[in-house]
Amino acid sequence: MARTDLNRTNHWVAEQQGSEVLTKLYAESAVEQVARKVKMLSDAYRVPRFAHTGVDIVAEGAQIPQQSATLDSVLLEANKWADRFTISVEDERDAVIDAFAAYKASWASAFAKELDNACLGVSAAATGPGTSVPFTSVYAAAKAASAGNVVLTAGALTYEMLNDAFAGLETAGDYNNDLVIIAHPTFKGYLRNLKDSAGLRVVTEPLGGGQQSVFGLDVVYSSGARVSTTATEAPTGNPLLIVGSRSQMILGVRDGVESAISDFRWDYDEREVKMRARRGFAVGDGNAFRILEKS
Repeated sequence: MARTDLNRTNHWVAEQQGSEVLTKLYAESAVEQVARKVKMLSDAYRVPRFAHTGVDIVAEGAQIPQQSATLDSVLLEANKWADRFTISVEDERDAVIDAFAAYKASWASAFAKELDNACLGVSAAATGPGTSVPFTSVYAAAKAASAGNVVLTAGALTYEMLNDAFAGLETAGDYNNDLVIIAHPTFKGYLRNLKDSAGLRVVTEPLGGGQQSVFGLDVVYSSGARVSTTATEAPTGNPLLIVGSRSQMILGVRDGVESAISDFRWDYDEREVKMRARRGFAVGDGNAFRILEKS
């Protein structure tokens, strides 16, 4: 009999709001915090995308103009992240901590980082569900839309670089009402020390523990905001600072985070906990983002 032949009668249990697992996920995933969330009703789900040209003032008795509109959609495809952990009955009873809770929280942390890297920093276009490049990331989509959307610092981060990133979005489209900044934690030091031409610091609360903001926008930090060729929980490429539209980051939620715990296996006195989550992601408009890549 195979050692992994465990009782599978127990079912998946979704983590409840306020649980340690979801608290860990939301704390470490910028995408889970700020992206536009869509409930996926199947493994492939199309999200409508609508754009129109404007609005007209019409005189009494005059012909009402006909507007043109763009009607299309973006495709979300669910990708599954899943792992198993095994623990013996002795370790479960003798451990000074709740081992299963520790496993689940650790898994949620790793999932948060890899999900963010897949959504934010992978440099290649998507190769499909179940692969190491599950989505076309914000980085890849912005660069594909226009090479000028991604700026390499080639040295120190400057006030002018940051200002130009904002200015590009302010003139490019109607994104100003839902902009957010997502940055890798290595940018914390650069931003704290950043000053304008008058010598004034750009970041509010530079030494405090409150919510940092730049030019009035909240800064959300993510360990996944690094360039990587494939999705990973520990990317090592150039750190990224992304200024962009929340609504143009579309996160599809299909399942989880959820867990299942097996019964004890008769001949080995072991139990397993499985963790699972399924997510889809798509960028609505690559031109809705400006990225500073710390090179």
